[in-house]
Amino acid sequence: MEILSSFIKNPRKTTYGGEDNDEKIIFLLRKSVIVNINWVTVAFILLLLPLFVSPPLSKLTYMGMRVINPGFILALNLFWYIFTIGFIFQNFLAWYFDVLMVTNKKVIDIDQSCTDVSETTLSNVQDVSSKVKGTWGVVLDIGDIFIQTSAEQREFEFLDVSNPSKVRDEIADLVAKIKKRNGS
Repeated sequence: MEILSSFIKNPRKTTYGGEDNDEKIIFLLRKSVIVNINWVTVAFILLLLPLFVSPPLSKLTYMGMRVINPGFILALNLFWYIFTIGFIFQNFLAWYFDVLMVTNKKVIDIDQSCTDVSETTLSNVQDVSSKVKGTWGVVLDIGDIFIQTSAEQREFEFLDVSNPSKVRDEIADLVAKIKKRNGS
């Protein structure tokens, strides 16, 4: 499913604020889907927890009387699930909208956690490198991309990218084409 992919080449129906009329998005990057495992696991536990906690709570008695009102348990469960759905929604949106886009003209880094948008032209890119850390990074082929520029924003970093060497090569090839076309 392309919409949830970590690497989308020539994404359809994708735009961003500040896009030029003749600009075309070459690819869009998100963090690897695998990095979502932590919050998805927590969300799964949060969703299941009331199923294990509510029955014992509803059976608590003291001198033959229920200690906790069933209406309170219901309200607590509703609050719990609203909180959990908010947690899931917030984490999904942070992953989905934290993107690095490369167009035929620019590199755009949209950091949704602080609504920070940085961009530079491809002609300003001086170096593109990738780094894979640790055993799991090598096994899962997840790493970081670093783009050095001569512009005000000196370095773009995009962490936890799937297949970082392929992404690095794609960006470097685009930069080389632009510089060759501009005679730099």
